[in-house]
Amino acid sequence: MQIKKEYTCEQIVEVAKKVFLKNGYAKTSMRDIAKGAGIGVSNIYNYFKSKDDLFRHIVMPLIKEFEKIMYEHHNVNSSEQFFKYINGENDNMITEHVQTYMRLFNKYRDEFELILYKAQGSSLETFIDEYSEVCTRQVLIFMDNFKKMNPEFSDPHSTFTYHIHMVWMFNFISEIIKHKLNPQDIKSVIEDYIQFEFTGWKALMNQKNIKENENRKD
Repeated sequence: MQIKKEYTCEQIVEVAKKVFLKNGYAKTSMRDIAKGAGIGVSNIYNYFKSKDDLFRHIVMPLIKEFEKIMYEHHNVNSSEQFFKYINGENDNMITEHVQTYMRLFNKYRDEFELILYKAQGSSLETFIDEYSEVCTRQVLIFMDNFKKMNPEFSDPHSTFTYHIHMVWMFNFISEIIKHKLNPQDIKSVIEDYIQFEFTGWKALMNQKNIKENENRKD
């Protein structure tokens, strides 16, 4: 009986994802999902208390992955790697970030589309804006601690730069999803994006050192 119950739940989730992708959250009804799954509407409520609960269940693995990545990229170990990178001692960060993005796109492409383009009307309608703000605050804390430990490096001219960076990241992801790039094109674009991003941060953080070297030459 337990096997049957799990199968029905998985079936509901699978069908719901397809219907949400086709119609969007707002234009999808529980009746649509039940019909696709070949079950009664009341059966869905045995597993999910509402349409919003079902939608959140589908995209939650991606959200948890985002939270995990945010922590991994902005902790003490990440600070040490970042120091080595901007100091010209370690280029592995670029490769690691490319691999992270590729893993996300390979595993959660549908979930990306749902949360970026199909979430209107759900409780996750403003998730991207809210998450961008959370990430911006986390990055500011990370960079503030980094600067305290490494005062020889420069800050961006404005802290709002960090916010723009987060918005830019989601726009980058959004464009890849919207244009339905194939895996090879996705990999190439990610490599270019990460290289561009990291080279930019390296230049910003080394402004003070660059100016000091220029003054010595003069």
